[in-house]
Amino acid sequence: MKSIIAVLGLAGLLYFHNAAAQDPVDRALGTAERAQRDAAASQQRIDQLDDQTRALLERYRAATWQAQQLTVFADQLEAIAERQEEEKASLRRQIDAMQRTEAELMPLMLRMLDAFDALIARDLPFLETEREERLAQVSSLMSDPDASLAQKYRRLLEAYQIEIDYGQGLDAERGQIGERTVDILRVGRLALYGLTLDGREAFRWDREAGDWQVADAGLRRTIRQGLRMARDTAPIALLRLPVVAPVAVQANTPPEGDMPLDESDAEDPP
Repeated sequence: MKSIIAVLGLAGLLYFHNAAAQDPVDRALGTAERAQRDAAASQQRIDQLDDQTRALLERYRAATWQAQQLTVFADQLEAIAERQEEEKASLRRQIDAMQRTEAELMPLMLRMLDAFDALIARDLPFLETEREERLAQVSSLMSDPDASLAQKYRRLLEAYQIEIDYGQGLDAERGQIGERTVDILRVGRLALYGLTLDGREAFRWDREAGDWQVADAGLRRTIRQGLRMARDTAPIALLRLPVVAPVAVQANTPPEGDMPLDESDAEDPP
């Protein structure tokens, strides 16, 4: 019995001794494990802080770039605003000038219209219906309150340009001289000639008398050739026709009359 008790006592003593020996190791292992866990947690916090730092850095860079862009844009807006102010000032000056111009231009256009009317009244009697209608249209436009000054001025200049074009080249039209139907040849704004449809009678417009006068028979062939040229049925060639000399040189030229004809201008044989 005593032997059993002694054995048990010895076993207990060994257990407590082993337990006492293992406790510092366990504590050391636990401390190391906790240190590792703490280190891992710290590293995780460091990683999180690093990610946040990078994110903040990217946001800072983006904000800096945006601020630079906004600064450039603001500078551009400021320059645009300055140019707009300059343009506004220029437009105000132009409006003032246009108002002054309108006050001066309208009386000028009315004088031009009167001169246009007088020109048609004193000019050779050609395309009378067409020219009178054009004059009436321009006159009506001048009194239209809804038409702009630019429209009125443009239409008046167009009418003048058409009248200028009448002074160039030849033109032919069918008309009446008394009871006779004739082909009328216009040489620019210098002279008018008429030829009956059968070609037996020729006429020319007398500016001083303001009427048609019988022309020399020798002009019939030349007038006929001029009519063909005006209608593009014959090539352009030299025409010898009587015209009124310009006033500036009239004193040094023969009086109005038929200019001499070449033999080629003689009347066609019957």
